[in-house]
Amino acid sequence: GFETYTWAAGVGAATTYPCIFATSHVPLVHPITAAKQMTVIDHITGGRSALNIVTGWNRPEIEMFGVELIGHDKRYDMAQEWLSIVDHLWTSTEELDHQGEFYKIVKGYLEPKPIQQPRPVVMNAGGSDRGRHYAAKNADVSFVAPKSRDFDVLKGMVASYYDLGREEYDNTMEMWTNCYVVIGETEKEAQEKLRHYIYDKGDWEAGGKLIETMGINAETFTPEELQGMKAHFMAGWGGYPIVGTKEQCVDTMIKLSGCGFNGILLTWVKFEEQMEEFMNDVYPLVEQAGLR
Repeated sequence: GFETYTWAAGVGAATTYPCIFATSHVPLVHPITAAKQMTVIDHITGGRSALNIVTGWNRPEIEMFGVELIGHDKRYDMAQEWLSIVDHLWTSTEELDHQGEFYKIVKGYLEPKPIQQPRPVVMNAGGSDRGRHYAAKNADVSFVAPKSRDFDVLKGMVASYYDLGREEYDNTMEMWTNCYVVIGETEKEAQEKLRHYIYDKGDWEAGGKLIETMGINAETFTPEELQGMKAHFMAGWGGYPIVGTKEQCVDTMIKLSGCGFNGILLTWVKFEEQMEEFMNDVYPLVEQAGLR
């Protein structure tokens, strides 16, 4: 994939409306560099930059740089120190002398500051208990994977994040998730399209490699469960399925909003063609429903 900071700067310069997220692995980008690059993107975009902080789950990407993939909780210790340095550079006019467990900063300083005040939007997708606490403490947007298809379960999951942020960290964040979209003239047609993508055209070997790379322990799942997981990732990176007629798609989005989600990341198999279809046929209904 593209290097994300450069990509965000380019997309930001070529657009006028959307917020542009740059996703950054903490161990691979020094916090001063991250603070500087995000500030440049914020100025290029006129205040439309956002930083998605990832603590470093992708082992092949980390090892490609010759960097050790440290233990899970230690990664969040590093991310906490990393963000505290970034935040200081974004918000303070005082020089920063810092000696921490992971970084040493000598007279750290950044000028000009980002356009957004007090800082550009920060996202995190922590899903473990430690990750939830990191997101609840630090994030403006918490991105969570939809681990259930039951709306009551999702509503409870979202509420637990809100409660954790407010009660322990005095932080009111937004909650986003990801969905994949398959539209048909009828529900049957949409389901047939989905089966075609997965079972006729799906790359099952790649699905297995993805699960392996993400560190999902195959020993804890039955072969049938693993097959289902692979299929779900091929259909849309494990997101919540928005499958059906255009009216049914909007109804699903209304229900997700009712669970407490403020935003959803949408994906399509035939990305450009089907995104255009969504914009022309479904988006007007999304606006009518008051979701935008």
